[in-house]
Amino acid sequence: MSTDVRTGERGVYLADREEKLPYKVVDADNHFYPPPDAIDRYLSSEMRERALVRGETFALVNEEDIVEEKHVDSRTWKTTGEHPVPEGGHGGVDMSDVPDMDANIPIPGAMLNRLNPMRDLDNLSRAELVQRYNEMRPAFEHKDPRLALMDRQGVEAAVVHAAGAPASSAFRRGDIEAGYAVTRAFNQWLEDDWGFNYQNRIFVPAVIPLNDVDRAVDELEWVLDKGAKLIDLSPGPAPGGRSPFDPYYDPYWARINEAGVRVAIHLGGGGYQRYGADWGEDPDAKYSEYNAFQWISYWSDRPIMETVSAAMFHNLFGRFPNIKVLIAEFGTPWLPYLVRKMDHAALLGRPAKYGKLPARPSRVFKEHFVVAPFPEENVQRPLEVVGPDVLVFGSDFPHAEGLPDPVQYASQLKGLDDEIVQKIMRDNLAKFLDLD
Repeated sequence: MSTDVRTGERGVYLADREEKLPYKVVDADNHFYPPPDAIDRYLSSEMRERALVRGETFALVNEEDIVEEKHVDSRTWKTTGEHPVPEGGHGGVDMSDVPDMDANIPIPGAMLNRLNPMRDLDNLSRAELVQRYNEMRPAFEHKDPRLALMDRQGVEAAVVHAAGAPASSAFRRGDIEAGYAVTRAFNQWLEDDWGFNYQNRIFVPAVIPLNDVDRAVDELEWVLDKGAKLIDLSPGPAPGGRSPFDPYYDPYWARINEAGVRVAIHLGGGGYQRYGADWGEDPDAKYSEYNAFQWISYWSDRPIMETVSAAMFHNLFGRFPNIKVLIAEFGTPWLPYLVRKMDHAALLGRPAKYGKLPARPSRVFKEHFVVAPFPEENVQRPLEVVGPDVLVFGSDFPHAEGLPDPVQYASQLKGLDDEIVQKIMRDNLAKFLDLD
């Protein structure tokens, strides 16, 4: 940083803005950036040809994480993918004016407002901070540099979410074998380069699509044998017009229940834009193309509300009481409404589809879910409805919309008792992951 700016001990925020805690935190929402050969390394040439059609490429990022090496238009930054930029930038910082940015990595925190690390810095200090981020790149791509960075950040452990195996092309064409070959190749890369449970500090959810229950069980057995502690579940309905919690999938859920591994649902596409056809919207629109109506209607809230409601009223937890679920990067604006609405449905006598619920929906939710609010979200409302044992913090590091310093999340919890702050910043997720 320039000599006229005093940064905090972790070198991201100004000293008077940096948060300090007397314990290390446990983060529910971290990410990495896969190398170009993450799939090719473990996929045969035959399966590669079957998994892709001419002109397609493997894309190891979700639609919301697209990273371009050029400006798409005058209001899009190369470091935040294809996200639109509000007038004046995020938090008053127009990152397109900051020099020396590496076009291949989004700068952590670039899309924040109040917690944007570039706020209150002069241009020279901003350029120096960008350089520091660029020097962090090995920690965005490899597990040992990531552990070293976590030590500097005060992070005890983190759930590091993968982008998801790019098997959808094969599945769309009905080639189940090729789709699961891609899935295995991706999970093999995850296990080799990161580990599903690395030193009991980095936990990577294994990716298992539910296109075929027998193959899903086979893949589950393989990742369990490799030490997986978390299994990814895509939000939204399962392929073929089924609920993921239909008894058809009971062999899969029974094995998860028996093994005691956890389930992680992370923000993703889910294909909900297809419902836009009923409103005159493009049913094939990509996330980067969503207008305000599409973003509100088909991204984040609706997919997770329907997924949670289906898990509840298709009675997943009545049949499999050991299953517990982490919800990451969906925020919590939807949470108070949904929990109360589910209770209302039960009080009105609306039945669950597959057997009687083990308890009132709000109680079942509190026993089986932990949820991460967004980095700049007010947590008071969800605290009132679900209490302090359900919420866990997620930094979304190192994404542009995430916190560049995970401990800084504590600034969102001002005014809460220290015991509640520690539950959210560490203890709830540590309990979920059996760290203690």
